[in-house]
Amino acid sequence: MALLRIFRKEKPEQSDRDLLELYRSSDRSEYLGQLYERYLELAYGICLKYLQDEQAAEDAVMGVFEELLTKVKQHDIREFDKWLHSVLRNYCLMQLRKKNRQKTESFDPALMQSAEIQHPMGDIDIEQNEQALRECMEQLPAQQKQCVSLFYMDGQSYKEIADALEEDLGKVRSYIQNGRRNLRICVEGKRGEDLKI
Repeated sequence: MALLRIFRKEKPEQSDRDLLELYRSSDRSEYLGQLYERYLELAYGICLKYLQDEQAAEDAVMGVFEELLTKVKQHDIREFDKWLHSVLRNYCLMQLRKKNRQKTESFDPALMQSAEIQHPMGDIDIEQNEQALRECMEQLPAQQKQCVSLFYMDGQSYKEIADALEEDLGKVRSYIQNGRRNLRICVEGKRGEDLKI
């Protein structure tokens, strides 16, 4: 029996890229499902981090899969795990924005406790402007870039950022607000350039 095992080769596991290509060429969702299954724990963890609710996180994981059925065909994906992380984050932020839009109460930015309130890009389609957003982040002054990243990407509160950076709370708030404004102006400028081409 041991001899049989030597000659019986295990079927190699298909790479993420192989499964993406199989899905794109055949349009058979089981290939995409097989790929997404590899990242279910990651997907659930990210969604739970942003949505802070188990049922909402489960719903988001399913909602993202439904979106992937079309998005995967529209994007040149080199590293599926990193691309998926971005899609999951954006999906959750959009869900939070929808939820917050339904609330009629106003809020004071000084009381804002996490990035879940609103994404820095506001109503701009994050998915379509992801590359521009990355480029614009690199153009921000160092303090704005650091504070915006900690607030919107890592979900830290103003106070947590102020403590970590040993900065005044008002300065942190200012860096985030100015950084957000600068990002919006930069991305909208890049969109205008694309339209002229």
